[in-house]
Order: sequence, then structure tokens, then C-alpha cells
Amino acid sequence: MHFRHCWLVLGVFSCAGAQEPERVELPVKVADRGVMPVETDLGYEVTLSEARLVIDDLQFTIAGEAHAASVWQRCADWLVPAAHAHPGHYEGGDVTGELAGHFVLDLMHDSDGPLGMATLIVGSYTSTNFTFGMASAADGLPTGDVLIGHTARLRGRATMGDQAIDFSAVLDAPPGRQLVGAPFEVEVSAASAFDVNFQLMTRDPLEGDTLFDGIPFADLPRDEGSVEMGAGSTDAAMIEAYNTLHRTFQTHDHFRLVVQSAE
Repeated sequence: MHFRHCWLVLGVFSCAGAQEPERVELPVKVADRGVMPVETDLGYEVTLSEARLVIDDLQFTIAGEAHAASVWQRCADWLVPAAHAHPGHYEGGDVTGELAGHFVLDLMHDSDGPLGMATLIVGSYTSTNFTFGMASAADGLPTGDVLIGHTARLRGRATMGDQAIDFSAVLDAPPGRQLVGAPFEVEVSAASAFDVNFQLMTRDPLEGDTLFDGIPFADLPRDEGSVEMGAGSTDAAMIEAYNTLHRTFQTHDHFRLVVQSAE
């Protein structure tokens, strides 16, 4: 059952008479603090000038052993299916919070206002899931915007010695592809009043690898002096570079949500 139907079920059935769990609404915003120049494993200094991403339906998860509300322990299995992460830093848990919707994120700039208000059951949160989306003209983007019909757009410059290579990448996630297990480690109480900040991390804070590791920018063909990475290339080196970035971008290593005191 989808999370946003949970409250209705709880209200009607009350889980065999148990008290409804406490919940809180928190604003979700975009923060740019994870986007910084990085040196890749191949020695390139990479600086982004554009990073946009389309996502659907943020989910917030509590590790199974961290449940504190007995009502949730009795109801979670049939109210919300468990979300299981692929092997990595963080394991998925039970989905106990959500911000439903379709969002076009500018990851290079702090958002002026919240994307929306997420509803979460109180508890100890460990991670977040979201589904990769696709931009359309209905998102209010300018006519001809390169993001339309795609999942993400990255643009920047890679330098090594006296070489400076401008590049861009348009990424397409398979329909319905979900990223599971992006870190979100916080205790949420009924009194919580902080902002939740969504961040792209150009460097994985835990292992130190970068979003652009394995990409040999200087060896890639250029179009009018710029490397243009996309799914339609027929060049073997470009296909490999695109696939490398595409795989890395869809892992939880380079996304996280952090809290910040509301101003």
C-alpha cells in the first residue's frame, strides 16, 4: 500500500485499537553544499557549473530495529512494504515518511523555498529513497531546454595540467528506477522544527570516490571543443564514459539528506 494511504487506514482501523503514531511535517529544500570541485582517480580537477535532476516521491525510512512506537511495529508490515537497499553504506528500512510529487531540482543552488512538506512518523531515521523522473514541458522549463525528456543534466570543466576540457552530460534513468538508501540520519520527534536539505555530493564523504572517477575526459571526442556525453553516441570511448557516469550517478553514494535549523 502506498504511504500516503497509511494515515487513512490508521484512522479507520486504528490497527486493532492502537493509538495512531505521532507524526510531524518538515520542509524539504535543496542545498548546494555537497557540490564542490573534486580531483578524480585519474587526476582531473572537475568543477560543475550546472547540475539539475528530476525526481519523484521522496521516501524516508526507519531501520527495523529502531522502531519505538508499538503501533508501528504491529502495522508496518501490511501498511507499507519494506524498502531494501542494494549492498552499500546504508541498508533500507521501513518507509515511515514521504514527500510525494514530481520535482525538478537545481542542485547548484539553495532553493528559495521548500519543495514541499514531508510527513514523517516520529523515530530514528537512517535513509531516504527516491525515484528518478523525467522532465517535460509541463514542468515549466523554457522551450528547447536540454533537460526536457531526460533525467539529469550536468555541465562543467575538467582540468589536468594545461588542459581544460568543457563537458556536459544528459542522463536518462530507466522508467521507475528507484535510488534506495541515501543517508538521512536524524531523530525525528513531535517537536522537530528543522529543514531537510537534499544534496548532491560530488565526493562520497565515506569512501572519498568522486562522481567522475573513471572518466578520461582528454581521450573523449569533442563537439566544437566540448565533450558531450549522452546515450546516443556511437564512439566506444564515449559510450564507456557515459555508462560509467550513468552508473555512478544512480548510486546512493552521491546523495544525502541533512537537517538544518529552520531560520
